[in-house]
Amino acid sequence: MIVIKVGGSVVCKDVSKVIQNLPKYADRAIIVHGGGCLVNEMLKRLGIEPKFLTHPGGLTSRYTDLETLKVFVMAMSWINKQIVASLHALGVEALGLTGADLGVVRAKRKEKVLIVDERGRQRVVDGGYVGRVVHIAADRLKPPPLKVLSPIAVSEKGELLNVDGDQLAFDVAKAVGARQLVLLSDVDGLIIGGRVVPRLTAEEAEELVKSEEVRGGMKRKLLMAAEAAKSGIEVVISNGLVENPIDVALNGSGTHIVKNL
Repeated sequence: MIVIKVGGSVVCKDVSKVIQNLPKYADRAIIVHGGGCLVNEMLKRLGIEPKFLTHPGGLTSRYTDLETLKVFVMAMSWINKQIVASLHALGVEALGLTGADLGVVRAKRKEKVLIVDERGRQRVVDGGYVGRVVHIAADRLKPPPLKVLSPIAVSEKGELLNVDGDQLAFDVAKAVGARQLVLLSDVDGLIIGGRVVPRLTAEEAEELVKSEEVRGGMKRKLLMAAEAAKSGIEVVISNGLVENPIDVALNGSGTHIVKNL
């Protein structure tokens, strides 16, 4: 089994190369996708300014109030069905799901979160409609057909929740016993000193999170990759905009995070 996370940067720039490469993996893959750029675009069209929170350690997350959640679900559903439709055109039987469908992803709502405000002070704010994954129904995600999963979960109260796509991909990989997790973005991998770092151990990945050269979403990717590698899952951070991006990633390109070198 292999889990492939198609990042929002790929979805919004050009997802066609990933889709063209997917039929080769349809019998052993699960797809998780993002799409934050489309969420931002739709919010702005509705006159809603996207809001982001900064957490201790430098990680950031989207603040998801009820109006943002509605737009988030609309945007992710559009992306999900576009990917599924494109796969059907290639003869691949695919099923698009949110975590709420069949209850495949259950999460607990984060009622309070710790943030760092614009003055650099730590304070606790309402968590909005953001969730922490607590259960993955692995048996319902394995192919056939090829499952395409958007980062929306359901709470025990029946609430739809925004969950981090990278973390969801890791949780899915762990639940189904995947050997590899491929994170496709718009960069060639982890870049330090102007060069792609080809291989890292989990411990090295955790140490590099502290580097000033590692910013934004890459911090979260490295932390998640380190945790995944410790559990025996090889994580590849690679470019999803090149020809045959999945083949390229699995054949050694990008940054590979492993338990031991």
